[in-house]
Amino acid sequence: MVPRVHINLSAPGLNHLTLAQFGLKLLTVGGLAVTITFLWASTTLHQKFDALENQTDMILNQTRQIVSTANAKGMDLSNQAIQKIPQSISFVKHVRERVGFSWTQLLTDLESAVPRSLMMRTVSLDEKTNTVLLNGSAKSLQDLNRLIHQLEKHQAFHDVILTQHAKKKKKDTTKPSFITFTMKVSYDHTHRHSKTSKS
Repeated sequence: MVPRVHINLSAPGLNHLTLAQFGLKLLTVGGLAVTITFLWASTTLHQKFDALENQTDMILNQTRQIVSTANAKGMDLSNQAIQKIPQSISFVKHVRERVGFSWTQLLTDLESAVPRSLMMRTVSLDEKTNTVLLNGSAKSLQDLNRLIHQLEKHQAFHDVILTQHAKKKKKDTTKPSFITFTMKVSYDHTHRHSKTSKS
């Protein structure tokens, strides 16, 4: 009997080559999947950008129409004019507050709060702070304290501050001394007027 001889005629490393080819196929498939994903995402972003661009163009066109209509009616909608709007609003608010102010009401409120024994020399108003400055004279410190108390009780006045007072006496006279004073008090002209009894 003739013995059988097995000879391997395949090239050495063929198995490794087959594994390498399989790995390359997997990488190719993975690369294609990633590429397709990027293409889809890019298309979606482009669609969103296009939509935003269309909305922006629409807003710009509407703005141009509004500006054109305003200019035709004599209205200024430039950036400089828009920046001045807050100042105009503040001015209008101030004017509205001043329109509501009444000197007659202020004097009436003072008359109801000031005791009869006191004499007012000057009454002035700081319109920015609604503060009334009073200059006058009283027969005694008791009368001056009564004035402060009456002002604090009145609904129209608050934050009474006595800034200055002094005891004086006229020269070459036998008349008793008197007290001169200066005070400031905040005034609320929007209050509901209520009568305050005089002392």
